Amino acid sequence: MNRSEPSASSPAVPAFPSEATAEAERAVAWLRVPAIALLALSQGLEHPNPEQTGFLITLALYSAWSAGMLAWVHLRPVGQRLALAATGVDIAAISALAVLSGGAFSHARLAFFLVPVAVAFRFRPAITAAAVVVTTSAYVLQAVAHPAASQPEAARFILTQAGFLAWVGAACVLLSLLLARRTELVARLAESRSQLLADALEAEQRERKALAEALHDQAIQNLLSARHELEEAGEALSHPALGRADDALSKSVAQLRDAVFELHPYVLDEAGLEAALRSISKRAASRAGFELRLDFHYRGKHAREQLLFSAARELLANVVAHAEASNVLVRLSDMDGSVLLLVEDDGVGLPADQLSERLATGHIGLASQRVRVEAAGGTLVVTPAHGGGTRVEVRLPRSD
Repeated sequence: MNRSEPSASSPAVPAFPSEATAEAERAVAWLRVPAIALLALSQGLEHPNPEQTGFLITLALYSAWSAGMLAWVHLRPVGQRLALAATGVDIAAISALAVLSGGAFSHARLAFFLVPVAVAFRFRPAITAAAVVVTTSAYVLQAVAHPAASQPEAARFILTQAGFLAWVGAACVLLSLLLARRTELVARLAESRSQLLADALEAEQRERKALAEALHDQAIQNLLSARHELEEAGEALSHPALGRADDALSKSVAQLRDAVFELHPYVLDEAGLEAALRSISKRAASRAGFELRLDFHYRGKHAREQLLFSAARELLANVVAHAEASNVLVRLSDMDGSVLLLVEDDGVGLPADQLSERLATGHIGLASQRVRVEAAGGTLVVTPAHGGGTRVEVRLPRSD
């Protein structure tokens, strides 16, 4: 199995997944919607600036930009540059609205609190701290520059509001730091889980191979030697018991050979995953008597072929033991950057909610396969098949 050894000094943990960045920006985009509504409502309150034209034009432009951002983050890729640019636009727009609505005494000033809270969603403590400094500075500058700053107690009011804004900002920085540490810890645990899975699969494969070799080189050879002795004895002395013993030994050898193949199919190493699946599928069909349909569209190799084979073996074993199926479909294909393994039967069915029940009652085969697949970054989904039966889909991402 191809895998790289983890470094104890510098484990490979991604700085921040692109999907998490997109998710954070979607949350921030939705937060702007009620904030804009509150800004519009605040203009109806008493404030030192009775002129509303500039405020309403700026609010309309900010609303249009926010609507565009909301659509963008749901339809297009989102990166860190876009997040930083959006934060800059938020600070500029809120500063302008505060100036046009009354400076330090404007109710729109409360929108400044949106910025550090929104940036904290990005799990970047340094960026959050920078946004807090810029936001607090922007509030102080627009408040001091406004004519209302000359009113009595204005300096004290500005200082108090800036203090509240800085306090909330510091709390957001700490929150962002804690969330970043938690995210990194989860990433490390996921990496460790994946590494443990690889080690467990390798250990299982080694044990299966050793047991298969022992059975083939010792037990089967001993039985074949016994058959040879019986054949020689049968030539010297004809007896019905010798014939029955020879038949029993022949069946035992065949059963052991099947067991050896199940333990460690040489065809997986020699001919690849597709050939191995074809072989175990035909063996399952022969044992259970169902009609088999194979649909393979698979290219190259996959780092988790042993896991895919193990899952297919377990699923087919369940079909043989429990499904009472007449028709079974086994599909292996490359789809959307992942490998899909599908096993579908028209038998008695296995509802998805029985997985937990089977695990609780000791039937851990299918449930343990799901845990293994999920630990490797994939999914194992059990659904009812169309027209009855069970449909199980295993998807593993391609990393090669």
